[in-house]
Order: sequence, then structure tokens, then C-alpha cells
Amino acid sequence: MAQAYWSSVFTSSADQTWAVVRQFNGLPDWHPALRASEIVGGGNGLTPGAVRLLTGTDGSTYQERLVGLDDAERKLSYEIVEAPLPVRGYRSTLHVQAVADTGGAFLSWHATFEPAEGTTAQEAATVLEAAYAPAIAGLHTIIA
Repeated sequence: MAQAYWSSVFTSSADQTWAVVRQFNGLPDWHPALRASEIVGGGNGLTPGAVRLLTGTDGSTYQERLVGLDDAERKLSYEIVEAPLPVRGYRSTLHVQAVADTGGAFLSWHATFEPAEGTTAQEAATVLEAAYAPAIAGLHTIIA
């Protein structure tokens, strides 16, 4: 199984950061490549099983299912149902942790997947990480 990973440290507290990250339907608020998100099934967006339909600024669409939302651990996990990405079996977790010495937050975004046929694991990871980086940069702009 291949992996992709991105992380960042925030000056905002873990609770403040988590309050934004936990909003499964809120990704377009901080991901510059997304213009819309709609819950299209399975619950209200805070219930495992909820399915969101993301629309990119380029018109591409992504269907993702919320697998887990753990407020105590500050973890949100989801899987791709359908997307124009070079991966299969994609499952990802965003995890917000407190930074003890600064009172800030550490956010990690970790995914496991199988590369699609004709794509190497490194090529697929590069595509995913190229999406994570601007998303996390966008998150920095909406929480201080």
C-alpha cells in the first residue's frame, strides 16, 4: 500500500484548528482548488457514512465518504468513492494535535492508497501532496 503525507504547525490552538477541520462539508472554505461541497447522502456531514460531492474550480468532481469523526482524538477519516485521481482504495485521515510548548496545533494529513494502473506510487503521492499543500496553506489563512 502506498502513502501520501503533508503536515503543518498552526499558531491557533488545537481546538480552534479542529473546529474548522472537523467540518466535512467545509473543505471549500479553505481549499483553493474547490468551489463547492454538497452532502449528497448518508447523513448531515458530521455522521460517518455521509457522502460529499466536491466540485473543483476546474469543474472536476470528487465523491468522498466520511469514515470516522473522533472529536476526542481530533481525527477525521474519509475515503474516495469516485474521483479523477490516479489512485484506488484511497483512505485518508486528518489529525489535529496540540503543540505543548507553544499552545498551537499540529495538523497531519495522511493517506493510504493503491496507485492506478500505469501510475507509480510516487507519481500518485506527488499528485495527492500537491493537493494537500495548498489546502493546508488555505487553512492557515482562515484561522489565526
